[in-house]
Amino acid sequence: MKDKKEIKKIAPEHLQPKLIAGAIYIHNGKNIQEKIARTESVQRVVGDKLATYVMALLVLPQLMETVMKSDDYTEWTKNYRTRTIN
Repeated sequence: MKDKKEIKKIAPEHLQPKLIAGAIYIHNGKNIQEKIARTESVQRVVGDKLATYVMALLVLPQLMETVMKSDDYTEWTKNYRTRTIN
């Protein structure tokens, strides 16, 4: 596995190790107040733009769930499976 310096050079901005670590740090807060305090802390350390990436990582599971329940997604998966099976 590559070390952090190598990963930082090759990973896109939104997948930098410090951002993933920030998302985990926020996620592991004991309660809402602690998570808010951790979010503010991460924002101060990484700045506004990168903090937005951290927040996007945190909401990704809910976004995926919403998308997967949509009619468009259901239709797409149906068509995708039909195309790949035949």
